[in-house]
Amino acid sequence: MVSQNCTAISKKQRFWSFGKPTIARNTSKYRANTFGFYPINGREVVEFMEHSTSKYVCEFLRTIRDKNPVVGIIILLDNARSHIAEATKKFAESLGIVLVFIPPYSPDLNPIEQIWKGIRRRISQVFVKSEWAFRETIRTTFHRLAKKPSFMENWLKVFQPVLSNLL
Repeated sequence: MVSQNCTAISKKQRFWSFGKPTIARNTSKYRANTFGFYPINGREVVEFMEHSTSKYVCEFLRTIRDKNPVVGIIILLDNARSHIAEATKKFAESLGIVLVFIPPYSPDLNPIEQIWKGIRRRISQVFVKSEWAFRETIRTTFHRLAKKPSFMENWLKVFQPVLSNLL
């Protein structure tokens, strides 16, 4: 499954204090245009791209295929312009990747959304001091959460028969 996420850092940090508590604020804002692939079987992939255009989506599809050369790949996507672009569809087909578009306004149908939620939660818990640290927090949290099958277990019970027909 693939998704995009632009994330900004939270301005407050919570911590325990013995004595009068103070609030540490980080006024720096970092942005990371993040693409992620959450596989049922295979290797997860997370990359930072400059933009979210069809060109970058195709680059990301190539990265997914390179890291998962022998498995059938089905990717769930929302209906963003770069996802539904004809160039994206043709490139995915040339790589042997099946694209499945979820209905509009239904992110709950895509298990990767739980990973993005977990990443946002993690970012709000840490005091990030640089853009590199911000991206590393996203990357390490994504890989840690993508190894958990719990996000897709119930989802698979419902949709696996449909997905089996697509490969």
